[in-house]
Amino acid sequence: MSGASNLFVGRGTGILNMSGTQNAFLGAFAGNKNSSGQNNAFLGYSAGFSNTTGNNNTFLGSNAGYTNESGFNNAFVGDKAGYFNTQGSYNAFFGSGAGYANITGSNNTFLGSDAGSANTTGTYNTYLGSLAGASGSNAVQNTFIGASTGTTNTGVANTFVGYQAGQNNQAGGYNVFVGAGAGANNTSGLGNLFLGQQAGFTNTTGSYNLFMGNSSGSATLAGLGNTAIGDGSLLRNTAGIHNAAIGRYAGVESQGDENVFIGFAADVTPATPNLTNVVAIGARARVSKSNSIVLGSNANVGIGTSAPAAKLEVVSSTTGTSGLRLTNLTSAVSTTAMTTKFLTVNATGDVILATSGTANVRAAADVESMWSSDGKNLQNTNAGGVIIGPGVGQTPAGYRLYVADGVLTEKVKVAVKSSNDWSDRVFEKGYYLRGLKDVETYINREKHLPGIPSAEEVVKEGVDVGKMQAKLLEKVEELTLYVIELKKQNEALTQKSKQLENRVNKLQAKARK
Repeated sequence: MSGASNLFVGRGTGILNMSGTQNAFLGAFAGNKNSSGQNNAFLGYSAGFSNTTGNNNTFLGSNAGYTNESGFNNAFVGDKAGYFNTQGSYNAFFGSGAGYANITGSNNTFLGSDAGSANTTGTYNTYLGSLAGASGSNAVQNTFIGASTGTTNTGVANTFVGYQAGQNNQAGGYNVFVGAGAGANNTSGLGNLFLGQQAGFTNTTGSYNLFMGNSSGSATLAGLGNTAIGDGSLLRNTAGIHNAAIGRYAGVESQGDENVFIGFAADVTPATPNLTNVVAIGARARVSKSNSIVLGSNANVGIGTSAPAAKLEVVSSTTGTSGLRLTNLTSAVSTTAMTTKFLTVNATGDVILATSGTANVRAAADVESMWSSDGKNLQNTNAGGVIIGPGVGQTPAGYRLYVADGVLTEKVKVAVKSSNDWSDRVFEKGYYLRGLKDVETYINREKHLPGIPSAEEVVKEGVDVGKMQAKLLEKVEELTLYVIELKKQNEALTQKSKQLENRVNKLQAKARK
């Protein structure tokens, strides 16, 4: 035996040691089979009993590290701590039965009575708390802090913090559960984050859920991709997927899919729990129909303003514009609806229902479609005419504009299509000019000038301004001809009068002689 610098105290301690050095074995049968193991400290009955070549181990407690053979750099403290470890290395087991069944598992830290007691080959685990990870055999990269956390875990890369957090997890991996009872019933769910007392408590196979707040998502069984932030949020959801609830008691009644609830108690109504694709925003906002958005509970919505005074108030950055656009409802759309009612705005910009006062006015979209603009001119495109003002009862053919109560303008110009429509023909040779006697007779009989419509005709047919102007000019021209004729007659009479006067003067002169 060449071993040196060893301390063996107790019946059967280190009795097979050959070349092992710098060991301290204290207690009956401690390090009993050690042959070449070095730098070990075994304290307690049968502590490190089977160690042969293992180095740098510290086993403290009855049967601690009992089966270890070649494992090294282990620290086992407690009755039967690391009992079945053979080749596992870099482990730290503290507590009665901690790491009890570990065989080849390495780089584990188990602290607490029976913590990691069933682990055999699992590596890189950290269990702190009584029964933490107690029943898992080959789990890796897990961190459990709290009594009974991850008790049945065999999954990968889980972090459970809090009493019974992830207690029943089996194959579920990449989960983070923080809080007493958080994710307690998860079995195979992946990638979940539960933060809060009993958050995600009932979840079994649901994956990629985020629950933050006491009892948030606590009834979820198989839900996928849900986000619940706030105490009791998504409280009754069981299998709904892709929901988001933010706020205390947000989405409590919801059991549907792809819903969004933001604000205290924003939710579906209790009678409609299975809605899909709904949004409820604002404290106590309630929605009762799928594919709907509800903003607030008896609240006003403002766009471009911080103090909305109506259910919806839109304030555009440009005066004279609404800031509202209906992309698929433009002036180019043709409709067939007829109505006397339309939407307009009052003095404060409120949208109100108004009436046109006549049953023959098309809806606003139809009216607008009857007009076109080339950028400079506005043109009416309908087959009929345009009526302005009430009481227009007659719309004779051949006209486009009908106006009641008159037109006030600074200038009127009437176009004449051809020279034939004007009255210059009065001065042409061969024009028939009535004699004044005939005119007098006609006036006495008809009570108006020849060629001029009577009062009755004007009332019935109206006045064509262009034609009437031509007629009046015709009468002026005829009157001019009458004046010219009378002037000629007057000049002739004047000439005869002078001749008679000269003759009288001559006769009077002879008589005086």
